Amino acid sequence: MATPRILLENILSLTLLQAINYIAPLITLPYLVRVLQPSQFGLLSFAQSIVIYFDFFIDFGFNLSATRAIAASGRNDGKAMARIFWSTIFAKLLFLCISATALAFLVECVPKLHASRMLFAVTSLYLIGTTLFPTWLFQGVEKMKLAVGALGIARLLAAGSLILAVKHPADYVLAGAIQASVELVASFLAVPLIFRWVKVSWHRPSISDLVACIADAWPVFLSSSSLFLSLSSTTAILGLMAGQTEVGYYSAADKLIKACVAILNPLNQALYPHIVLRRFRSPVSALQMIRKCFAVLVGLSIPISIGTAIAARPFCRFFFGSSFDRSAMVLQCLSPLPFLFALISVLGTQTMLVFNMEAELAKVTLAGGIISIPAAMLLCYTWGAVGAAVSSVFMATIVAGGMFWVLQAKGLHVWKSSGASSLPLGPITQLGME
Repeated sequence: MATPRILLENILSLTLLQAINYIAPLITLPYLVRVLQPSQFGLLSFAQSIVIYFDFFIDFGFNLSATRAIAASGRNDGKAMARIFWSTIFAKLLFLCISATALAFLVECVPKLHASRMLFAVTSLYLIGTTLFPTWLFQGVEKMKLAVGALGIARLLAAGSLILAVKHPADYVLAGAIQASVELVASFLAVPLIFRWVKVSWHRPSISDLVACIADAWPVFLSSSSLFLSLSSTTAILGLMAGQTEVGYYSAADKLIKACVAILNPLNQALYPHIVLRRFRSPVSALQMIRKCFAVLVGLSIPISIGTAIAARPFCRFFFGSSFDRSAMVLQCLSPLPFLFALISVLGTQTMLVFNMEAELAKVTLAGGIISIPAAMLLCYTWGAVGAAVSSVFMATIVAGGMFWVLQAKGLHVWKSSGASSLPLGPITQLGME
């Protein structure tokens, strides 16, 4: 089991990574929105919202399933870790080829997308980068400081390039290319780290290895797909229903709220493989850690949500200027999300996935998607960017409430300390190790 020193080191590394990931864009964001203006900034955000669908398909849940497999028993078994690594990489490359073909076909056939085909071409660099950069490997072996170094350098290079190269609204394609290249640059930097420090040997994955890798990821993909599609569809739906200017207002506020949510991510990401190890060795011990995590995340997220709601107008005026005043109301509507996402992380990822409740998680997110997507279409059409914000909060509330209800029914009371002796812990599964 990971020592407290390693756990603290990974939390600090992930905190630094999140700081770089969001402070660098927040430095460039005020410059970018002022140069591109709401219309071109909205067009860039719309293209990114389409590409992110294909990124989700390429990931296919590997970021959690592969992390879980390595954390469970792969980190001390070089052959097993090599099999997991190369099987995951080859599976993601297969999905990349499928996604690239589908995206090219979509851009050619849809007139609104075809008009911006060059923007979509450069934005798709993001898909190559996220395919090749193995965050899941560094997280599984609890060496996140290596990922921090590679991604940090790439992110800072991109921030400087944006300021130096993007000077006019017509430079929105160049801006898209620079933003999409971060993970690709980080991938080139990470290759020597993987073989020197993580010591991954070559393993030629067989067809059965690929099938097993995809099968392990399938429940995670299924359980997270509805939540992802519902939340990530908001920008795309808004672009189709209300136009690119409204997308610009919404996307500006959305980037700020994501920065607020990201404050909590290091704790979530560092604890996930640690909780998996505890679940493997002592389910009761894992539940005790989840309860502590629940108390900490709720205690941190509530002030963040309240502070965001209060400071929304000065935040937006400072970062975006007077042309984005409408984004302040959008940000106020989005302010409950840090608290809701903290609940979803603890109840869903840290509890339901760790305790092999993928089927229940899939039902909760599917129900949320069925309800929220039609609501998002109506709200975006009626209220534009503000309606998109309301629909995002509505979706997160449904999912968090559903998770709470399922765990309550199962007796997994992560929000209180009673009832530990009657927990339905079930069998312990070593994903990817069969």
